Amino acid sequence: MYVNRVSITSTKPDQCSKDFITELLDSVLSAWRMNGQVCGREWPMFFDGQTLSAIVLSPEEHSLSARFHSKYAVAAVESYEKEGLLMTLESLGEDAESVPACPCPCPSAYVLFTRYDTLESPIRCMDCFGPIALYHMEPMASGEFNEIIVWQSDYQSCDRLQMNCTVLEEEATRELSKIDSGLNEVGLAHCETLAATSGRPFYYYLYSGVSESLQVELERRCPGCGNDWRLTSRLHDLFDFRCDRCGLLSNIAFDVRWELAAD
Repeated sequence: MYVNRVSITSTKPDQCSKDFITELLDSVLSAWRMNGQVCGREWPMFFDGQTLSAIVLSPEEHSLSARFHSKYAVAAVESYEKEGLLMTLESLGEDAESVPACPCPCPSAYVLFTRYDTLESPIRCMDCFGPIALYHMEPMASGEFNEIIVWQSDYQSCDRLQMNCTVLEEEATRELSKIDSGLNEVGLAHCETLAATSGRPFYYYLYSGVSESLQVELERRCPGCGNDWRLTSRLHDLFDFRCDRCGLLSNIAFDVRWELAAD
């Protein structure tokens, strides 16, 4: 991801209040977020005279280019231009802690994957496992990627609950790990849509955190079709199971996986 400074300056300070300018910039950033051009939903804003600036993360260096705008982003940009506001964009450099974007020219398949602490796009390349900016895919029914971003937010909320282990841990873990949970049914439906529009297979990750034993995990069958789906070697240092028929990925439960190393 890249760190950017987005600034708008008023040429009519007597006609545009600071609250009005803040609202306009926030509407642009929100439209960019729903189109995958901005990562995360927190962007600190600050005034320097008549210039309002925000610091935002983008998946790629040129993500904020107009060529990637959705119809909603175009409308948001037009709204501030009509008010005589000027926007400037400055790329401050690559984020030091983020996962590098996928460099593959034509991925063979994709994975819908996120974690509680992930800011990157939830679409990953199956070949390199690097994140792929949402705007490189065909827009969803909303005309942007609101559906994917809402799913990611819900998934991360559940993942955070099961990581914190204080409240609703059991309920959150079920949402993450059971194929028929509401969360996973939505995610699988999105995978079907994305597979159809991209012309590439889309896989979905089913989390496995706790198991009765390592042997139970090793004998686990695909929850979609019941077939054997264990891989001979771990994929991207995370996935131990893969079903091409159902488009599912999973891992040996984290609480028993250490026994493999012990053997």
